Amino acid sequence: MPDRRPSPAGAPGPVARPTPPSDTGGSEDDVAVALIAVDADGRATYANAVFLALFGLETAELVGRSLFEIWPDAKPCDRSRRDGPDRLLDREGRTRRVVWDRIGADSRVGTIALPAPRRATLVVPPLRLDDLTGLADRAALRPVFATILDRPRPPGTHVVAASLDLDRFKRVNDSLGHAAGDELLRQVARRLSASIRETDIVLRTGGDAFVILFASARLGSVEDLAVRIVEILSRPFVVHGNQVIIGASVGLASLEPGETDVAELLRRADVALHGSKTSGRGCVRWFEAGMLEAVRERRMLEVDLRKALRLDQFELAYQAQFAFETRSVTGFEALIRWRHPDRGLVASSDFIPIAEETREILGIGAWVLDAACRTARTWRPSLGVAVNISPVQFEAEGFVESVRGALAASGLPAARLELELTETVLLSDDARVIERMRALRALGVRLALDDFGTGCSSLNYLRKYPFTKVKIDQSFVREPFADENAHRIVAAVAGLGASMGMEVIAEGVETVAQLHRIRMLGCAAAQGYLLSRPIPAAAIAAYLAGAGRRTFERSRGNAEGVVPDDLD
Repeated sequence: MPDRRPSPAGAPGPVARPTPPSDTGGSEDDVAVALIAVDADGRATYANAVFLALFGLETAELVGRSLFEIWPDAKPCDRSRRDGPDRLLDREGRTRRVVWDRIGADSRVGTIALPAPRRATLVVPPLRLDDLTGLADRAALRPVFATILDRPRPPGTHVVAASLDLDRFKRVNDSLGHAAGDELLRQVARRLSASIRETDIVLRTGGDAFVILFASARLGSVEDLAVRIVEILSRPFVVHGNQVIIGASVGLASLEPGETDVAELLRRADVALHGSKTSGRGCVRWFEAGMLEAVRERRMLEVDLRKALRLDQFELAYQAQFAFETRSVTGFEALIRWRHPDRGLVASSDFIPIAEETREILGIGAWVLDAACRTARTWRPSLGVAVNISPVQFEAEGFVESVRGALAASGLPAARLELELTETVLLSDDARVIERMRALRALGVRLALDDFGTGCSSLNYLRKYPFTKVKIDQSFVREPFADENAHRIVAAVAGLGASMGMEVIAEGVETVAQLHRIRMLGCAAAQGYLLSRPIPAAAIAAYLAGAGRRTFERSRGNAEGVVPDDLD
């Protein structure tokens, strides 16, 4: 594939007039070939891009349908109608002759030879290049956009902007250094350049942000390509001898008829990108008008979040965990709550992602750690406290020292503190993660792998990293997701964990049947609303003294002997 970067002298490479892409390549005097394949019943099974562009069709409109259904007036090449029509009218009403060849007994391939249109080169002002990647930079957006607007587009095609940024890129910079981050960006640029058409252009607009401008494309084709780009960028990279796994999120927006403002187009693509990232990252989203209100709301929440810690708006609730063997509460998980003066209680799922993006999580996480340790110090010595640790917090310099400081300031023995880590932490540089985990274990702190079974969780994690506990995600416990396969996984993890000296606890237990099942599958402990809802620190003494006992007694039902009798 030719290099699509502007020339070193600053002049851009040729910008092709939008035409159906050729599957043959070659010189301007070659022919392009429109290709269609049908099965034994005359239903279309495949069409190349040239065929789709020639007849103004999307793949979904064609595949699986008889050509005579789409072109009812067409005449077949033979009486059986198995070879398909001998002539078809294209989107401009011109007759195109189809030559059919039989490939085996069950399929036919029809071809239409087309003279390849000559390409027109449009001159645009010299483009400035990004020194790191060699792509055009942000300053090139307006001249490139002006060039795109200056040329005609085939009917049914659109100018589309894709706003893209990399997921987990900062972690590469933090763990491997900025030189590794720069090399990763160069590799990303090469993959992007190899993925787009000659009529499109990719630009680096800053940091790990990129924009792709599609000069003339069908919306369905753009979305398909964006999905493929996300998949391509999710494949491992090798950077300075280290395997690096990142990802990408993409927002798409198309130019409306009569519009000429590239800034507005990119703003909509950026809003769609935000929608993609809030949908879980690794997604492709088109701009929708309702997204603007969501972005405005998110920005207001971000402003309030920056003040919340200083205004003492956070509080902790604690949810009990209990062990089957000792039939007693073993500790509590600390859960953060944001009590907003106007919004009321804000769910952690609404503000934690924002806190991580803005790095406010560093201050918030430190406060949670200190407060949880101070509170746990007032409990009886047999009870521990579990604290969720954000990947951003774990990877920050000085994290181990902050844990040591929280323990020293509170007087809590290290063995009573458990830090819960999700698999996201483990996707970073192995050596650095293991080193930090070992430093925490050297303090005497326990480490739990949280939400096991989600994402790309692997049993290899249990062998490779020094965890003391595994928390099985609630999706393996709750119906309708907890099917027989889920039960087998729970049993396997429970058995493996026990053999390696790890406690295995199941989250999200809400019914007696679930409690009984996880006990039978080998889990050592349980946590969930059946046993304890999150309660404020001030209510823990009363809970342990009697409220908890009554809760467990009410939950026993027909699972006698499964739940604890003694909470004292």
